[in-house]
Amino acid sequence: MKTYTLREAAKKIGVTSRDLKQWEKQFAEWITIPRTSQGARIYTEELINQFRHIQTLLASGRRPHEIAAELKQANEPSAPPEAAVMEGEIIDVPRLLRHGAPYIAEQLAARMRDDIVTALKQETVAVVRQAMDEVKGKLDDIGEQTAAAAETVHRSLRDYKEAWQQKTEQLHEHLETVVAFCHEEKARQEEERKQLEQRILEREKAFRELVLSFRQTATSAVAARTRANKWWKFW
Repeated sequence: MKTYTLREAAKKIGVTSRDLKQWEKQFAEWITIPRTSQGARIYTEELINQFRHIQTLLASGRRPHEIAAELKQANEPSAPPEAAVMEGEIIDVPRLLRHGAPYIAEQLAARMRDDIVTALKQETVAVVRQAMDEVKGKLDDIGEQTAAAAETVHRSLRDYKEAWQQKTEQLHEHLETVVAFCHEEKARQEEERKQLEQRILEREKAFRELVLSFRQTATSAVAARTRANKWWKFW
């Protein structure tokens, strides 16, 4: 037997879920909605037809108490005609069973309701278990993917760290080479400066000695000329 949820039944009838709940409260004495163990409403085709009938009566202008009276009259079992059993008359058992049809129908309805509830419980449990298994499988897949992603990230970070350390070491070695070259170049330039200063001092000394020699030679020449002049004056 096909069953429907509250939303599905409301959509099938063409009303809102709120309308169904309101009608359920108004006519609770004559309409019973079975529920699952979790409390969810279950609607059968018979219930949907009853609510459609209520919808039609309300649309025609009938008041709720008038609809309740009609539902009461429809649910009341009709009194079977009494059959007088005459003396010597054979009792018709099927006829008596027909007289007790409302009771039998009520018992069958209760049994069918119990069977439906049990089947729905079993189906619900199976669906919930299947959903839990699927969720567990998804969670396991997500866990595996997360672990794989974490491992990939860890590996990438490790490779990046190693590459960075290698680059840092190379840069450090290059800097040490540059610093050593700068020290050597500075020492070389300092040595060249000292040698240049020494050559300048030596040239300056030689120039001074040359100037002094020129002066001494000039002084000697002037003294010799002076002596010659004095000799001619003497004569």
